[in-house]
Amino acid sequence: MSDPDLDRLELEHLALRRGLPREIASAIGRMVSRAGLMPARRDEVLEELIAHFEDGLASGRPPAELLAAFGDASLAPPPPALPFPVPRRGDRIVPRLIQDLRYAARRLRASPGFTLVAVLSLALGLGATTAVFSLINAVILRPTSVAAPERVVDIYETSKAYPYNATTNPDLADLRRGTTRVFSEVAGTRFTMAQVTRDGGVSRVMGEVVTGSYFPLLQIAPALGRLLGPEDDVAPGAHAVVVLGNGYWHRAFAADPAVVGKTIQLNGRAYSIVGVVREDYQGNTRGVVPDFYAPMMMVNQLSPGNTDVLQARGEHGLFAKARLRPGATLAGARAAATGVAAELKRQGIDDWVNGTSFTILPTADVIIFPGVDRMLYPVAGFLLTIVGLVLLVVCANLASFLLARGLDRRKEIAVRLALGATRQRLLSQLLTETVLLGLLGGAGGLLFATLIARVLTTTNLPLPVPLTLDLTLDGRVLLFATAVSLAAGALFGLVPALRTSNPRIASTLRDESAGGGQRGRLAMRHGLVVAQIAASLVLLIAAGLFVRSMRAVEAVDPGFGREPSGILEVVFPPSRYADASALLAERELAGRIRRLPGVTAVGMIDNLPLNLLNQQDTELGLPGVVAPEGQGGVTADYAVVDTGYFAAAGVRLLEGRDFGPGDGADAPGVAIVNQQLARRLWLGKRAVGQRVTRGKRILEVVGVVATTKIRSLGEDPRTGVYVALAQAGASGLWYVARTTGDAEQTASAMLRAAQDLDPELIPIAVRSMDRHLGVVRLPMRMAALVVTALAMLAVVLAAIGLYGTVSYAVAQRTREVGIRLALGADSPAMVRMLMGGGVRLVAWGSLTGLALSLLLARLISRLLFGVGAFDPATFVAVPVLLLVVASVAAWLPARRASRVAPTEALRAEG
Repeated sequence: MSDPDLDRLELEHLALRRGLPREIASAIGRMVSRAGLMPARRDEVLEELIAHFEDGLASGRPPAELLAAFGDASLAPPPPALPFPVPRRGDRIVPRLIQDLRYAARRLRASPGFTLVAVLSLALGLGATTAVFSLINAVILRPTSVAAPERVVDIYETSKAYPYNATTNPDLADLRRGTTRVFSEVAGTRFTMAQVTRDGGVSRVMGEVVTGSYFPLLQIAPALGRLLGPEDDVAPGAHAVVVLGNGYWHRAFAADPAVVGKTIQLNGRAYSIVGVVREDYQGNTRGVVPDFYAPMMMVNQLSPGNTDVLQARGEHGLFAKARLRPGATLAGARAAATGVAAELKRQGIDDWVNGTSFTILPTADVIIFPGVDRMLYPVAGFLLTIVGLVLLVVCANLASFLLARGLDRRKEIAVRLALGATRQRLLSQLLTETVLLGLLGGAGGLLFATLIARVLTTTNLPLPVPLTLDLTLDGRVLLFATAVSLAAGALFGLVPALRTSNPRIASTLRDESAGGGQRGRLAMRHGLVVAQIAASLVLLIAAGLFVRSMRAVEAVDPGFGREPSGILEVVFPPSRYADASALLAERELAGRIRRLPGVTAVGMIDNLPLNLLNQQDTELGLPGVVAPEGQGGVTADYAVVDTGYFAAAGVRLLEGRDFGPGDGADAPGVAIVNQQLARRLWLGKRAVGQRVTRGKRILEVVGVVATTKIRSLGEDPRTGVYVALAQAGASGLWYVARTTGDAEQTASAMLRAAQDLDPELIPIAVRSMDRHLGVVRLPMRMAALVVTALAMLAVVLAAIGLYGTVSYAVAQRTREVGIRLALGADSPAMVRMLMGGGVRLVAWGSLTGLALSLLLARLISRLLFGVGAFDPATFVAVPVLLLVVASVAAWLPARRASRVAPTEALRAEG
């Protein structure tokens, strides 16, 4: 008996001792002996085959079927003699899938280091992708709970200054009367902040005041009690009832089902709780979830001020909705609204005479607000592109590792192909392994995404209103995460599987070390490294552009608030403070704040600049000058200030004087204008001493101050006018206190001073000036932080990929290095030679990345501030930085190889 026969019998005997059937043991002995493997590799393959067949027998499959599935067709039962194949239900796909999953699990368990690194890498990439999608889902994709939303529209007022402006209560009433033919319901809602007193404590809550038609229009049911209706919205101040938001009901009342009928103290008045909204209704604006809903007729009590919101045409803060009648069309609704606007113009109402009109949009087309929505899709696309590039780098890295591991499996694959296994069957097993990796990474990514969501929802961001986003992983997010995980597994596994399953069988079986297709694999690994470098460069350039934009935002001088300051917004309820007593109380609070430790100056203003929630303007004219038809005069931002505001806020007085004690209610009207308004009205003339008209009142300009940023940091200079507090009055004021101490502590002390003066004062905002300015700087700061973090992650992964590729290339040239060193080559020359391939990969990747970056920069130009899309500094510095990092990654393995002793290098492949 020949040696191969003895070897086969020995292998068969080992398989029989493990309890396998004789036909399987014989097949195993035949397979392994044919391969002619080295002893160590033979034992490994033998154990792999035994484990494979043990799993198959444990699942109840007959031995012949297992052998056929493995590829040993000679031992399988012959197929039936039919003219066409007859598939058997459940006999092919499911058992094979289970078998492949078991095989893949064994392979992953056998390489715990690789599995751990792969799963963690995928978890980072897939977690970031899932987190971004969950944010997009919460803001853009999640459907509304409103019944028949396709019949609901949003209504705005459009003018030259405001393409989409909120409406007013009188305008809404006129619209309701003029559109009864097309709308079954017309409703309005506006936000309000209120002070709630419960259990001896005071806190601020945010709510919405809504018209009686609001909830009937939405057609939603309550969770408890009832919702507000027309009967609650009849007479001003007469119906002190509220409906609680579901979240606030859980937080403040522990979801007490007996809450209906109880009372809640809002701004010192008891309101009866009549119901709780459903959990799936999150308010009128995504991300802003009200704590309560009150009738519109209570707006003056909940938002006290000097004007009657129910009657004032200038109080634009009402967001209007309407529901189309059956058979009515959007075109018909727009025509009816145009008729109402024409009637208002005919009546001579100011805004409408100047060309204001109604704009009607389907509610389904409005996400948050039309002026904001146009940026949402570009931002969403940009975020998905960024995390997609990171995921691409992760997949390229894993594909590179799998190509390297494929060289170790080339003998096994060649044996299985030689024994009759089909390439399709091998591809199925190899892809199952990578898809399983993808799913494991996806599971880790869900945990990572949950962590990111928790950070986003618990971080105290400097926002003017609480931001509440439902970032729970609903079915849509889970489906997205699963699909991306499967796609990622297939993406990084497909190319290595194609290469691994197509070896040169003869050469591989002849020589254990002769891997078929090594040059092709190496070229493919090089291509993957180029892709990683290119993607990393795109991310780095995007990060560089946003960091430069953030620095530009930080460098903008708003014209005020340069010194550390605490700020407090507080309302003096008109029901308790008449005009004269309000001014005395306001001055008394200013005096108390002035006496706080570290405070050097105190001022008051009714509308602090860069306050995103409540900006106001007015129309000014010149005495004796008739404005052109259709124009009411010059529109200027308007604010009421006291004698100390400009000094406390650091607004420079350029000429004239500040307001003084003599500018009282009985004194002639005075105003201070900013430099932009002075140039527009009196270019080349001295503004001090000039007069302007505001309504029927004539104001003398007594001073000119520097132009500050008013509505945004990126705005062109805006015209502005200030009037004296003693002459105009205001029930809601911002106090600005410049301090030599800690600004946040000063703000807290200001709040205590207000509460000591009168516990029923309504504090709206308490923070430092730096935190106030941080609101307008936040978007760019967040963009720079997120993109930079993702870019650095991609660079690290790309550097690891480059390091692995160069290390492999160096290992393949170990003998060559030994010969060169033995012939006298010096180490630096060896390092340069070995690094050359890696540096060339970096160069190709950088060129590709630069081309892609030019395209991306053009697409994100609208998101940048103060920096061009093709910023030279960024496009020069970033490639240099990446070249340095990549060169280090290539230098480390080259340096290590150059220090190996020539005898060891020659022995390595001898």
